[in-house]
Amino acid sequence: MSDNSIQRYTDLTFPPYTYVPGSGTPHPISDPKGHMYGDPAKASLALDPDEWQKNETFLYGIDLFNHGYYWEAHEAWESLWHAAGRRGPIADFLKGLIKLAAAGVK
Repeated sequence: MSDNSIQRYTDLTFPPYTYVPGSGTPHPISDPKGHMYGDPAKASLALDPDEWQKNETFLYGIDLFNHGYYWEAHEAWESLWHAAGRRGPIADFLKGLIKLAAAGVK
């Protein structure tokens, strides 16, 4: 799925597949064959708007999104949205990214 011509912002490995509901791929979290099954949810550091370029979760979400891993990008950004308290300008920004990723899934 990954396109090597698109800039990467992290060195984190991409999942073996991008999850698309109804496509026949295992649900990443709930299916034992899923690529995130059994992985404990990682707490994210809150996104600091002045230091966004140092937040690996945020940057990985960008990498995932740019390479077509929309469901996985949604999950990354959602963890930051929770860390932001789900309210306020930063949370609203993240919610917008989450909705863009959800649109990509659709």
